Amino acid sequence: MNDDKFLKCIVDANRRKILKFLGRGERCVKDIANHLGIEQSLASHHLKVLRDCGLVKTRHDGKRIMYNLSNPEIDSVLGMIEKVANKIKEVRPNKECE
Repeated sequence: MNDDKFLKCIVDANRRKILKFLGRGERCVKDIANHLGIEQSLASHHLKVLRDCGLVKTRHDGKRIMYNLSNPEIDSVLGMIEKVANKIKEVRPNKECE
C-alpha cells in the first residue's frame, strides 16, 4: 500500500473511529456499530474498505466475524495525527482547512 491509499482509507471519520476502537481490542461488527452509533450495514461497509486496504484483519468465531487491527502501529499513527491536529488548533484556533 502506498501513502495515498492509506490516507484515502483513513480520511473518513467513521473509519478512524473504528480503527481507534479496534486499537483497544478485537470486536465484532455489532459491537462496532453500537459503539459508533451507526447502522450495522454502514459499519460493515467501512470494515470492508478497511479490510481491502489491509488495515484490519478478520477471524471467524463461530458465526461471528471478529475484526482487529492488522498492525498495532496503526493506533499509534492515528494518535499522532490527533496530536498534531490539536497542536495546529492551538496555533490557528479560528482557521479551518477545507
